[in-house]
Amino acid sequence: MELTNIEYERKHNESYMIIDANLDSKSYETKMIKSNDIRALLDMTSVSINGVDKLSYKISRMENLEDFVESRDLDAENLSRLIINIKIALDEISKYLIDENHILLNKETIFLEKGGDSYQVNLCYLPKNSGSVQEQFREVMEYFITKLTISDREISKQIYAAYEICLKEDYTLDEVIDCLQKIKCEKPQIYVEKVSLDDDDVDNSAVYDATQESEYITDYIEMGANEDNRREGPFEKLRNLFSKLRFEDIDTEKASEDFVFDPDYELEEKTVLLTETKPVGRLVYDGNNNEDDFIITKDIFKIGTAKNNDAVLKAKTVSGNHAKITKEGNDFYLCDSNSTNGSFINSLPLAYRKSYKLNPMDRIKFASESYIFY
Repeated sequence: MELTNIEYERKHNESYMIIDANLDSKSYETKMIKSNDIRALLDMTSVSINGVDKLSYKISRMENLEDFVESRDLDAENLSRLIINIKIALDEISKYLIDENHILLNKETIFLEKGGDSYQVNLCYLPKNSGSVQEQFREVMEYFITKLTISDREISKQIYAAYEICLKEDYTLDEVIDCLQKIKCEKPQIYVEKVSLDDDDVDNSAVYDATQESEYITDYIEMGANEDNRREGPFEKLRNLFSKLRFEDIDTEKASEDFVFDPDYELEEKTVLLTETKPVGRLVYDGNNNEDDFIITKDIFKIGTAKNNDAVLKAKTVSGNHAKITKEGNDFYLCDSNSTNGSFINSLPLAYRKSYKLNPMDRIKFASESYIFY
């Protein structure tokens, strides 16, 4: 289901998603939602903007499913956890006898708490027929499939088996979850030779699983069976031990050769034509907290305190996934990722998921941290 009427607004450090809809204050479902604290539903308020009835949903400190997935690697385990928590949210809502066709399941309207690995799901109530859970979730599952990062063939087969369940007329999320939970993600084994610190006593034939018997390494470090070992310091013993470790997955034929620098040889770099140069954006720090400058090197350049960002800031006022800059042609656009303390261009607060064109010398603030865009 494509949504064309979603807007976002930021007021007094709070974020809202706004959808055109008319709420009947006398209906059973409206009364039930207003009189109960249903945690699985977004907080909802009826508003009128320019004479048009709309519903405003509070989404502060949340990110929708699309942003949540885009900022993380979606693997089989995370996929299963997401679907389980969507199912938990739907089950909680059903206790209040709310029509499941009035729950809008979409990558833009399923929200999760920001920060850490929280999977608390908040769903959107819309007082009109949005389609059955089966119809809507099928589209969500198709979105998941396009974002999965999986290299294991067997796991891939099981995930596609789960997707095939969604193609049935009348399936349940329990069936999908049961299929995904058959996946067993085993940790890779690392094998090493069992060695002695005494060079004359090496058993090359014995290979052990380091994940099962790693304690033997410390046993060998503490050994001092002969005078040579007693004269070696602990760091020398450790170095000698690890020099004898053999990882079976390493292709020794592809081992890199030592690099030899020849001072008489100069590398001639290819001259780049001016017409071939690509526009580069820069964020130059203009604050007092020793943040770094950044060169925008990607078409989607993510900013925040989380380590998976392209620009990693240190300030505690900055959110884990704070904002992103996208490059379109020769232009750069800034979009806030529903950060806690907001993003600003020349003091203008940015609404969630709305892109703002950047111009040279624009002053950008990510919460308390100020940058100049070049």
